[in-house]
Amino acid sequence: MTTQPGYAGVAVDGLRYLGEVLGLGERFDAAAEAAVETLFDGWAHRVSRDAHTDGGGTRQDAVPTAPFEYSLVLDGDHVDVRLFFRPLPERGPASAATSWERGLRTLASLDSLGLADLERAHEVAELFRPRSERAAFGMCLAASVRSSGIARPKVYFDTLAAGTERSRETVGTALDRLGQGGAWDWLRRHDPQGMAHLMPAFFALDVDESPQARIKFYTTVAERSVAELEARLAPLGRAAAAAAADLVDGTAPRGSRPLDLPGVRPTLCWSMTSRDGDRPDDATLYLPFNLYAPQQREVHERLRQGLDPALLVRVGRLVGDHAAVAEGRANPFHWAAAKLVRGGRALTLYTSAAAVEAARKARIPARPRPDALPVTT
Repeated sequence: MTTQPGYAGVAVDGLRYLGEVLGLGERFDAAAEAAVETLFDGWAHRVSRDAHTDGGGTRQDAVPTAPFEYSLVLDGDHVDVRLFFRPLPERGPASAATSWERGLRTLASLDSLGLADLERAHEVAELFRPRSERAAFGMCLAASVRSSGIARPKVYFDTLAAGTERSRETVGTALDRLGQGGAWDWLRRHDPQGMAHLMPAFFALDVDESPQARIKFYTTVAERSVAELEARLAPLGRAAAAAAADLVDGTAPRGSRPLDLPGVRPTLCWSMTSRDGDRPDDATLYLPFNLYAPQQREVHERLRQGLDPALLVRVGRLVGDHAAVAEGRANPFHWAAAKLVRGGRALTLYTSAAAVEAARKARIPARPRPDALPVTT
């Protein structure tokens, strides 16, 4: 049953569905509603990012335009559900400037609730304030939604805020202000091609008080083979190069050949923390999972190799529900990602609001047994 209209209703129902299939406990439903109320404050009623909407319309309008997605961080037998979103204005068209202003308000609210520490964000925020017509999105935010409430908030700044010609300068200045000038120099020496072709996207900060809080930015993966990818990551260490190869092998049924496919390219995210200001201490590789493994059977075969069996059953419920109604590709996960140095065997899967809504609707009438898995033989 829908509890709220607009984007809030889609998000709450999506989170509740994920809580059910992933077995996150009875308290998760209430926590999901409270989290969305806090994170979508001021624009939860909207059903469109266009200028014509004032909150009227139908729930169905909100699904294809939803400015949010979910990610599942899978580690051992544990799953952490995260919500990534672009804040919108209360009414009127979404723009980089309006998302920036609404995002600042949300960050301030998280700070007032004791859920965020904005010291580092304040040090670099003015660098990313939208002031170019080429600015892409203004600001995005993310947070884990747990039975205990909101956790691990993160802010994503727009690297095109000052225009395309200043994106690298903006990233370098921000890293220098955050005590990571040495890491920026290291990257320009050891990953010159990546630094010359920065992905025009996110500069991200964990906004919590943990010493593990990360500073991240993204580059495009142009490499067309695992050997090329390993060579690019070799300066970060043999373990990183090997982990990248393992992720490709664990995501693509046809080995490294999918790296040469046309379409969405993989992404590499460099990560720094206060542990070391002289070089990155980790990198995350993102692969277009539903491009490499589009079919339901392929998804299960890939996930079976790396997931805890009990967790595989829980994730399999989502895959099975989505496959029951999916047209074309049955894989609901558009990205699969893993940290290459400090991630252990953790895997993160990203899925859209539309994919989760389709799976939720498929589950409502049939209500299959909780332990039911799609046939994979």
